[in-house]
Amino acid sequence: MAFPLGCMLVSLVTAAPIATGAEDLKPPSARQGFAISEKLCKACHLISAESTGTAQVGPPSFANIANKPGQTAQHITNVLIQPHAPMPDMHLSTKEILNIISYLETLRTDRSAPSMLPPTGGGKPKSPAPS
Repeated sequence: MAFPLGCMLVSLVTAAPIATGAEDLKPPSARQGFAISEKLCKACHLISAESTGTAQVGPPSFANIANKPGQTAQHITNVLIQPHAPMPDMHLSTKEILNIISYLETLRTDRSAPSMLPPTGGGKPKSPAPS
């Protein structure tokens, strides 16, 4: 009786890192980045041209963030990991940050600018916002 239970526990423990690793291998999702932004950011930022409601005066729109000259994924990551006041610390995972960066990538107007995302072979992400 103990042997089958032990085998089951070992298989679960060894399978968990594989499943987590497989999730980490998926390319960032602009669609998920948009959803995270809708949930956490739209109270202060305009996150898309189709956004409804109002944003606070002062915080830049996501389009302005995406199109800031010299904008990099590292800068966005730094701001999200160590936000400035009054921006709250949302404790985002690396995957969530990459998803937000993927969404921001869809808002860039200079299509000749290098991608902020590491190459995945899939090209630049497509905008998830409704047209």
